[in-house]
Amino acid sequence: MKYLQLSKLLVFSIFFYMITPVVIGQDVNSCYKASKVADKVWAIVESASTPVNIYVVEGKDSALIIDTGYGRGDLKTFVKTLTNLPLIVVNTHGHGDHNGNDSQFSKIYAHPGDFDMINASFDREKRMKAALPGEVIAPPVLAPVKDGYMFNLGDRKLEVIEVPGHTHGSICLLDTKNKILFAGDNTNTIVWLFLKDCYPLEVYLKSLQKVEIRSNEYDIVMPGHNEPLPKAFISDQIGCVKSILAGTCSPVPYNKSAFTAGALLCTYQTAQVAYDPNNLHEKKVNE
Repeated sequence: MKYLQLSKLLVFSIFFYMITPVVIGQDVNSCYKASKVADKVWAIVESASTPVNIYVVEGKDSALIIDTGYGRGDLKTFVKTLTNLPLIVVNTHGHGDHNGNDSQFSKIYAHPGDFDMINASFDREKRMKAALPGEVIAPPVLAPVKDGYMFNLGDRKLEVIEVPGHTHGSICLLDTKNKILFAGDNTNTIVWLFLKDCYPLEVYLKSLQKVEIRSNEYDIVMPGHNEPLPKAFISDQIGCVKSILAGTCSPVPYNKSAFTAGALLCTYQTAQVAYDPNNLHEKKVNE
């Protein structure tokens, strides 16, 4: 069983590797483009057929890297062009487009629910390139975070909010003082809920509602992909999931590739959810 789980993780990692273009004859960091999106917050977009966002949040004492992208460039060196502070790294979840450069760092914070996926993505070659002289080459230490964990960057704090759905260990990070929610793939214009490691839509709905309850603590949402979103977008996501569960949505096939075969797409206002029609409801205890 463990072997089968790791095999699925490997296939998933290969998929994300394959959809990323190989840069030949260009600067290794030409895949990155940084822009300042808030006070002491940079969004690094890593180019690919599906671009992904990496965030750098700077405090007084340290800076937090939120996700590490596909891993096609030298992220550690690129981040040093933005800040000279000591770096802390966190994964919002364990998918390969968000942890691809974890191997450059010695310690990664993440939810234990996604530890297996993150461990499966370890790249020894990248770790060797990033290692200090005499350093033991080993996978990064995975440090667990759960609901309420606080990253203290000095004069800036970010709170972990557990949001299972897209993966078992998905998290958001809330910067209450600056009113920003870093949402990972919990909130995107299109959210994938058809993957094998996704929870049922009923679980995802609870996660969205959990975040919406605290909407007075943030004004803007920094998603895992594409542009920042207004906080009202989460209400559209909730409406989308509710319409699927109620059977009032008129879905269309989400046929992007063989990888998405069988998935359906529901649209509600500005939000879209691609989902597995066979994974809607939580199983009861006696089932």
